[in-house]
Amino acid sequence: MIKSFRATGGTEAVEIALQAAMSHTKRSKFISIEGSYHGHSIGAMSVGASDFRTWYSNLLPGCHKIRTPLNKKAAREVEKLLSKRDIAAFISEPIVCNLAVEIATKEFFKIVQAACKKYGTLFIADEVATGFGRTGKLFACEHYDIKPDIMTIAKGATGGFGALGATLMTSEVAKSFEFDFSFYSTFGWHPLNVEATIANIRYFLKHKEKLLNNANKLGKYFEKRLNAMKFKVNPEIRAKGLAIGLEFRKAGYPSKIINKCLSKGLLVANAGSTNIIMFPPLNLNLQTARQGLDIFESCL
Repeated sequence: MIKSFRATGGTEAVEIALQAAMSHTKRSKFISIEGSYHGHSIGAMSVGASDFRTWYSNLLPGCHKIRTPLNKKAAREVEKLLSKRDIAAFISEPIVCNLAVEIATKEFFKIVQAACKKYGTLFIADEVATGFGRTGKLFACEHYDIKPDIMTIAKGATGGFGALGATLMTSEVAKSFEFDFSFYSTFGWHPLNVEATIANIRYFLKHKEKLLNNANKLGKYFEKRLNAMKFKVNPEIRAKGLAIGLEFRKAGYPSKIINKCLSKGLLVANAGSTNIIMFPPLNLNLQTARQGLDIFESCL
């Protein structure tokens, strides 16, 4: 990918990706993962969780959703939809953070990527949350050898120090999106945010090996500690680098844990009523991780 379009954040970057896919393929339908999150614009919500449609009746039609687990069966379902040759793009995070770190099988993405190429559908990798080391690789696509046609980035690019996103795409896709006034972002790549992004990326590249090694090492520590804890309701624990999720499949208990943690000065979050997610900083040290997990364990 050698072309980039400027955005102010992840939602706008995804919106650009969807529009570019429609422009390039002359199609208007999409496939995404049920329950996923790609932003809060009309387009981004259309390819996000179906729940959005209970609140907004005017979302895009023709948006198919694939349910987890992301395995061979799910991949064949994607392939069947793609065979109709009317899908503009398949969009997914390589590791689905919003679904308590849903980790697809390698076979899933192998089949889906091949089917996209066969039927003329673009592959959009949403790396807004997973990019820049979060999963122990520079980009989560590397875990599956995914070579997307379009990639969205944002959060990790700036380290939170500025509002900036970008949509990267191949020269072929970009060429079909170069018509006059194809996309415009008033504050896209504001000079101050660009400075923050450049500084953050330079730091990341300088310390890349150390940061990625730390993410993988501590990710395994988190996984080991969490698996040894005694929960009232046993969760499925998933970790890829420092993207950590606990899926309880039962509402109520996770929110109680989260509130207890907050009262003790520990911030953990959820992305739904049945899960807990943890996305600690990539430069977290073992001592701090241990202290945080001790507090977490005391709240079970």
